[in-house]
Amino acid sequence: MSLSQPATRPKHILIFGGTGDANRIIEDLMHEFGRDIRLQLSLAGRTSAPSIPDGVPVRIGGFGGPEGIISHFKTEQIDLVIDATHPYATQISGNIAQACHAVAMPCIQYHRPSWEKTERDNWISVKSIEEAASILSRHGTRALIASGAKNLHAFDNLEKTWLLVRTVDAPRDPFDLTHGEWLFARGPFSVEGETELLERCEIDVIVCKNSGGDATFAKIEAARNLGIPVIMIERPGGAPVTQAPSRAMIVEHIRTFLAQP
Repeated sequence: MSLSQPATRPKHILIFGGTGDANRIIEDLMHEFGRDIRLQLSLAGRTSAPSIPDGVPVRIGGFGGPEGIISHFKTEQIDLVIDATHPYATQISGNIAQACHAVAMPCIQYHRPSWEKTERDNWISVKSIEEAASILSRHGTRALIASGAKNLHAFDNLEKTWLLVRTVDAPRDPFDLTHGEWLFARGPFSVEGETELLERCEIDVIVCKNSGGDATFAKIEAARNLGIPVIMIERPGGAPVTQAPSRAMIVEHIRTFLAQP
């Protein structure tokens, strides 16, 4: 039987998103498989104005752990899960993996490739935001903090370093930024814009995560061109589910899944 003639109902795919990658994956799947699938997008609800693809039902908010995810699987008759959350969203990815393993739910995690250091880059590799904060004053006096809105309390009481903290939205956790300023902005950013920002604010060190992708890479290229060191928080490992380092691979996984009797 061809994919254009589903036997009973379209396969229901739940996509955990909140990233531009998730939206592009949705576009890929709708283009490739059309009526053979039915999509639902799940968002954590942490950003005030999320980008949502047209025509896709959206669920916003947490599930309350793996048990809540499993309950949603049953209620919505989910057939397959795609985890396209942020590479550093380890808690939700862990919950997704645990739920899928518990009920034998097929799960694919989109694990976009990390940025690769070149000879022109000056990266100081650390394992956590706390470690980044502990060494920050050794590497600069004016820092761009581009590591997201979580765990900013790690930078409390850094009186020797002025902080420019860039996030999409205001952080939910309390953080007293008395020696610095906020910058609320959403990527993608350009190399020209990032270079102008770093020079205008006299930034001499950057703290960020190795998120991969194109949307926020411009700061890395700008830092490379200006000779600015980057304290790079290492990427956590992928969840114990099927890994897909490209959108094309996700399409192929779905194609194989739909071809199964």
